Amino acid sequence: MMAKAVLVDLRRCIGCRSCQVACKRWNDRGATATKHNPDPKLEWTNPSDFSPQTYTYVRFVKVGKGESLKWVFAKVQCNHCIEPGCATACPTTALIKTKEGPVIYRKELCIGCGYCINACPFGVPRFDEENKAIEKCTFCPERLSEGLEPACVQACPTDALTLMSLEEARRKAAEAEAKGLYTYGLHEAGGTSWIYISETPFTELGFPKVGPEAPAAFNLRMLENISIIGAVGLIAMGGLWLYSKRRSKLEESKRGES
Repeated sequence: MMAKAVLVDLRRCIGCRSCQVACKRWNDRGATATKHNPDPKLEWTNPSDFSPQTYTYVRFVKVGKGESLKWVFAKVQCNHCIEPGCATACPTTALIKTKEGPVIYRKELCIGCGYCINACPFGVPRFDEENKAIEKCTFCPERLSEGLEPACVQACPTDALTLMSLEEARRKAAEAEAKGLYTYGLHEAGGTSWIYISETPFTELGFPKVGPEAPAAFNLRMLENISIIGAVGLIAMGGLWLYSKRRSKLEESKRGES
């Protein structure tokens, strides 16, 4: 199966939350108590963040003022990076990137270290304290393997979410950029399998500013630097030990002569 992606066209999203409900039903996620969002730009966003029970939610964002005021709706979930930092950081390969696109999680291999949470540039994974497991959007790999759309994509009534090949999604996003529209996921974190198109800058929609470098490459470089620092430290300690030993021998020799 070729690599899949979802193109998210925010110009089509009407904020119906059908994707949110479909995700809950398919993944058997329970309801959670929520509070009013104090941010006036996001006051109708509910829930307002990920949790072990919430893999996806829709942001309701007020943009502009006066007569130019409008609502922009934006579904958010795990972006399934092409080179995921969470999988690179995982010491047990509980998280892996599949050729089809999803970054899948294998609970039986998880040791609960939480490295994936810190490694994700989008702040997605959540740790379920009760079940001692990581929870996040799965990209419905069991549906993809059967030729079906992810549950959220199938439920979208306006085609704001479209499943296609990664190559086609990247091409359509590049075409949108050339027309002056904004994209997200085409460049961020080395590219992701969920790619957005919008008329509004993503910084105004609360999307984190993420550079073009793949987090996997960053994590590997960080580990290499740690290894180098560790090696230098060991060499320095070895040098101090030899110096100390040589000095002790010299002192003993002087005492013997006297």
